[in-house]
Amino acid sequence: MMNKPLDENIIGNMNKAVNCIVHKTIDPGWVMDGDEFPNPDASVHMLAIDKEFKFGKGKEIIAFADGGKGATGKDLKYVKFFYWYDTAKTNVKGGNKTYSYSVEKARTFWGEKITAGYGRFDVLPEVTETTPETD
Repeated sequence: MMNKPLDENIIGNMNKAVNCIVHKTIDPGWVMDGDEFPNPDASVHMLAIDKEFKFGKGKEIIAFADGGKGATGKDLKYVKFFYWYDTAKTNVKGGNKTYSYSVEKARTFWGEKITAGYGRFDVLPEVTETTPETD
């Protein structure tokens, strides 16, 4: 099997992570519920740049996540583009494709985007709710 299907759970976690950051950026008082919060054990890192789109200003966000092992047994990174068209609302669209890169290629791509002016966009908000301890 040359092509291994991408893990939809990882892609879903990438979507949640981006939406979580966008919500928290717009409304610092926003509190997440369990369905909206991404899996904290799965690392998702993001870069973003301000961009002028056809219909107005926004941000292009690139999410990187650990993709596990590929068909050849090498570690992969998933890369997905997101577009935040209106910074006044939580209107985020994910690109149609999720790419799988080797770790080396993903690191090179990250470095190229940093050089092109992208900045970090992945500071996840801390969970504000704690579960009460019982004796």
